[in-house]
Amino acid sequence: MKTHRLIQFLCTAALLAASALSVSARERGIDSLFSAHSGEKGYTSVTYGSRMLKMMQDGASAQLRRLLENIDVIRIISTEEFPAELEKQAQETAADDCYELVSEVGSGEVSTAFFFKEECGDKSSFMMITSDSRSTAVLDIYGVFDIKDISSLSALTAE
Repeated sequence: MKTHRLIQFLCTAALLAASALSVSARERGIDSLFSAHSGEKGYTSVTYGSRMLKMMQDGASAQLRRLLENIDVIRIISTEEFPAELEKQAQETAADDCYELVSEVGSGEVSTAFFFKEECGDKSSFMMITSDSRSTAVLDIYGVFDIKDISSLSALTAE
């Protein structure tokens, strides 16, 4: 009987470990959005990976250097051909992935929404969606930061 319980316990532990690994390795919804449209006709995408972010630290203020060294990736995708489609998909991604709406700004035809999400561990995700009738752009920042770090970006300057 003890052997049966031990085997049952080990099987349960293995299932829980496999489940945890699959959740941590799961692609973020925003990753799917970028994968679906990067390189696709009518879309423009830019990715700043860790190497580029390290290069951007040269000549930057101490505060900006600290923030950039903790960011894994900054990506932007935009379109002038399918603005309503990209905006809808980005809004759905924010809702499906449980991002918190931080702020929304509307100025005439242009609307911008800012979203934040704490990910597994100490990682965070920031998404900005800006659109008008002619274009939509989505910004994704992923790494170790909090919403205060992102809000301070506009005040940072190079030394």
